[in-house]
Amino acid sequence: MTRYHIFRLTRTKLGVASSLAFGATYLYYKPRTNPPPVVPYIPPPFVWESIPKPILKRFTLPHPEQNGFIWNICSTAVVGTAGLLAKGFMNLSQTKVYGLDKFQTIIDDPHRKRGVITVSNHKSVLDDPFLWGVLPLKTLFSIHKMRWVLGAADICYTSIFKSYFFVFGQTIPTIRGAGIYQPGVDFAIDKVNKGGWIHIYPEAKVVQEDEMIRFKWGVGRILMDMDHEPLVIPIWHKGMHLAKPLYGTKLVHLNKPITLVFGDPVDYADILTEWRQGKLTREEARVRLTERLYKAIEDLQSQYDDVVE
Repeated sequence: MTRYHIFRLTRTKLGVASSLAFGATYLYYKPRTNPPPVVPYIPPPFVWESIPKPILKRFTLPHPEQNGFIWNICSTAVVGTAGLLAKGFMNLSQTKVYGLDKFQTIIDDPHRKRGVITVSNHKSVLDDPFLWGVLPLKTLFSIHKMRWVLGAADICYTSIFKSYFFVFGQTIPTIRGAGIYQPGVDFAIDKVNKGGWIHIYPEAKVVQEDEMIRFKWGVGRILMDMDHEPLVIPIWHKGMHLAKPLYGTKLVHLNKPITLVFGDPVDYADILTEWRQGKLTREEARVRLTERLYKAIEDLQSQYDDVVE
């Protein structure tokens, strides 16, 4: 091979190498058009008007004075079936109940003129209706005696089927984050004014730690806006977090130790008196009412927690 051929071959290789180098440099420094950032889908906020209209009107003023025969049949079927499942669950658990007799006496009293509000800690998504499985069947199948419970509308009232199920099950829709003045709370006040029973979880969410979190003020607003002072009964329970942990398994565990305590009615008339006399502002009265209910449940816990252990 002559010197000319060697030079020509070398020049060819240099040309290829230079082209590759220039190409790589261009690709590296080439202006890039960045793809649009991926924005996660954020659903629109769930508002009162998101509830299906056939259900919405039942919780909007004026509230219906009474339901029709078919409605009562459907409601009895849902409430009663849930009660049977709840009773089966509680019978298959290591259940201890305290104070049920005096609570049942209040619910069954034919001469009772005052409505009933029960308040409790919230340990599991199964608290309602499963804890009510300790009640007798005659109560579980009586929609006029059974509780109405405040529930999250963005969970219970997202479709027409779910909405009918939960309204037949006597669940009052509430909008989380909408404050204490909303139609669901107004409906609850109306129910208690007519002598009914509503149940409230003042923590407003499941809390599986030992210590309760701060109560929401909605229960204070309800007590202040009643026509007649209702009976307020504190309830404390423990063990439901073992039957249905918040995270992990989706299964329900049976044969877990569960304790349910019904306390005595809470005396709160002095707070309302001070508020009506102008000694407390509306906000101060709400705070004090909420704190008193918190302490009532906390006292039950301190009294019965050792019994559970």
